[in-house]
Amino acid sequence: FLFGALASGGDVVVVLRGPARDYIMRKKERFAGVWINSSRMKFFSVPSFYAIAASKPLSELTQNYAFRQLGIGERNLLFPAPDPRTMANFDQYAEAFFDYQHELKHYMRDAGTIEFMGETLFKTVVEFPHNIPPGDYTAEIYLVSGGDLIGQQTLPLAVIKTGMEAWLYAFAHTQPALYGLMAVMMAVTAGWLASRVFEKI
Repeated sequence: FLFGALASGGDVVVVLRGPARDYIMRKKERFAGVWINSSRMKFFSVPSFYAIAASKPLSELTQNYAFRQLGIGERNLLFPAPDPRTMANFDQYAEAFFDYQHELKHYMRDAGTIEFMGETLFKTVVEFPHNIPPGDYTAEIYLVSGGDLIGQQTLPLAVIKTGMEAWLYAFAHTQPALYGLMAVMMAVTAGWLASRVFEKI
């Protein structure tokens, strides 16, 4: 839940961003009966989680230059490497990236709504999926009035895992080789135990 209060009238846009990461999208094509990676596009400094909410539809609030500069709206998030071989297919790679993030629920397909309680108080709700990436997040609140962006505030937000899930996550990322070896050993052991059980039955 995110609550806020306005010092003056206007419309509110809230943007929640996860830690920035670089992504590589690869295109696969069938060649001689085998699927291979034929081309790729890199996107730099893209939020690993992104949610947006507004008191009005973004189409009614869009400030093209300001929103593009501030990364408000999905289409203003992607900055590909300047590779002339793939730039012609930018839209195709962008659609694939957003579909991937929507499937993970790391990006929201639709903008959320902001509700006003009286003239100055407002609230919104952002749902975090269970697989949300941990790290340092930011909640950005923008105030739009009369067609201009007149106010902005950024709040830090830490997302952490706790308990056994946190230990497994840290272990997998700090000791990937050992984690992989243990996973294989556990799978082999489970398979061997299952075979013995069914053998006796």
